[in-house]
Amino acid sequence: MTELKKTLGGVQFFSLGFGTIVGVGWIVYMGLWFSQAGPVGTMIAFLLGGLFVSLIGLCYAELGSMYPVAGAEAAYGYRAFGQAASFAAGWAMVLMMTAVVPYVSISLAWILDALVPGIGGPVLYTWRGQSIQALGLAITLGWTIWLGFLNYRGIQGAAKFQDWLTYGKIAISLVFFGLAFVGGSAANVSPGIPVAPTGGPAWGGLLAVLGVTPWFFGGFNGIPQAFEERAEGTSSRTLGLIVVASVLAASVYYGVSALATGFAAPWQDVVKADLPVAAAFRIGFGEWVARLVLLAGIFGIVTVGNGAMIAATRLLFALGRARMITPAFTRLHPSSGAPVAAINFVLVFGIAGAFLGKGGIAPIVNVGSAAACLAYFVSSLAVWRLRTLEPDRPRPYRIPLGVAVSLLAAGGSLFLLWSALRQHWIDAAGSFPLEWVVILVWTAIGYGLWLRAAPARALMAPGEQRKIVVGDV
Repeated sequence: MTELKKTLGGVQFFSLGFGTIVGVGWIVYMGLWFSQAGPVGTMIAFLLGGLFVSLIGLCYAELGSMYPVAGAEAAYGYRAFGQAASFAAGWAMVLMMTAVVPYVSISLAWILDALVPGIGGPVLYTWRGQSIQALGLAITLGWTIWLGFLNYRGIQGAAKFQDWLTYGKIAISLVFFGLAFVGGSAANVSPGIPVAPTGGPAWGGLLAVLGVTPWFFGGFNGIPQAFEERAEGTSSRTLGLIVVASVLAASVYYGVSALATGFAAPWQDVVKADLPVAAAFRIGFGEWVARLVLLAGIFGIVTVGNGAMIAATRLLFALGRARMITPAFTRLHPSSGAPVAAINFVLVFGIAGAFLGKGGIAPIVNVGSAAACLAYFVSSLAVWRLRTLEPDRPRPYRIPLGVAVSLLAAGGSLFLLWSALRQHWIDAAGSFPLEWVVILVWTAIGYGLWLRAAPARALMAPGEQRKIVVGDV
């Protein structure tokens, strides 16, 4: 069986998880979240979302300790429910992680334009009411290609880069968060949750923010995607704990960022700003602090893009190795051991998505949220199913109250999937949602790759696919 190199330790796994979760979304979307839920409501939504996603993380922790192979969702779905569920969960997560690449690339050009006004250059065209500028597009494309080059060099170099920027981002953030709580004002936070027309708190807005948290917590699952590449001496139990720790740490980060932004300046004054967090700190503390915020955002863009590329390519590699998609995706670089065919695939979609500009960010987030919820549903339910099918199988990390956690996480994932699809329809105002078009096209691509792999699947010996997917002998 084609295998990936084993070089990653615990520090790298945490930076892969936390660094892929916390990127630039909190800088870009804070104004929308505040308009819906206010600073306190946003903080509550992300703390609740983090607690819920940590339940899913617990499921991943147990399953990853049982099956420490590349593929994660695909492996768990395969052992619990069979090949069809495996492919559905795996292909959905590939969509989510692939969508992250153009999302962060577009965001990079957006942040740089805020740091250096006018860097975007002349307008080439507009899409969904947003201008796509020549130099901004060049930055987006150049960053996407560089990200691919970084991953061509292999997991060890990409992981070290992830470490430096993840911990650098945390250090920078502590500076301006501290300034907000020491030099800001709690009066700026009022009202903590917007007032509804009925006169009470706008709880519906809090639920709207809660509904998108699966996207903004996406990334912790990149840790089990890379379990196969863990260094000798790194236990499966330790990695399971790191999965949950990365989610909880990100939940605290998001909550603190919302409250700190509220302390920095009256939040009603910045909800319409292009980059509201930077605008709040500019009002409260001056331009140099706003630039620190944007620098943290750039670091976050790099870590999220790098982590998503690692996760998506490992999952594509695993699906190709199991012959669920064409085995061409198992091709590795002769010296670095990187899955080059999978990297090329993600790059193609990253480059195509770059041409959407800022108008493409909302549909990308919406599609990614729905795809993530489907994969989370299958993986969470797999804990319950495997407790029934394999009660005696060793579980280096075993969840307390595992069946209850599994069913609660699966039920919540299904509810959030329904909420995401419902929101697509509402936002489309009666027309066919763009997000559904993307999902249908992605499904067709997956079906095409499935058919391409059919001859290779037919040649597999009985039990060979199971051994490849879940590592069983």
